[in-house]
Amino acid sequence: MPKKFTFRLETLLTVKKNKEELIKQRLAEKNREAETVRQEISHAQDQLKNFLVSEKTKRSGGDEDVAGMRQSVAHRNALKLELLKAGQKLDGVMVAIYGINQELIKASQERRAVEIIKENRYEEWKRENNAAEQKFIDDLSQQRFIRSQKGKVCDDVSVNA
Repeated sequence: MPKKFTFRLETLLTVKKNKEELIKQRLAEKNREAETVRQEISHAQDQLKNFLVSEKTKRSGGDEDVAGMRQSVAHRNALKLELLKAGQKLDGVMVAIYGINQELIKASQERRAVEIIKENRYEEWKRENNAAEQKFIDDLSQQRFIRSQKGKVCDDVSVNA
């Protein structure tokens, strides 16, 4: 009877799949981090916009003192600096995401290469198995034919006797 298909590199395939899954998890984590940074940027932009609107209304009222204006400029610069730092942080996260994406592509290619080897070996095993089954069936047919021929010879001998 035919033996069951076994792939000797199955453990390697499992390792490649696990590695790919770990990289996918790292990528998802970095994507979440990027989304958090985007929210920080949005929050900083909103703060800056609200601050500018409030300063505009204060200045339109005519209440301007030098110390308040200095403090206003310093606060505005601090908000802009916060926004700039958040943008730089997002750039760093995006570079990390790109690197992880490249790792994921490489890991996927490695896993797929092992899967292709497995598929090719399975097809080869199927061909060999089908050939062995066909040989077995041919042998059975041949034995049946030989038995039927012997039976005819025996019948012919007994009829002639």
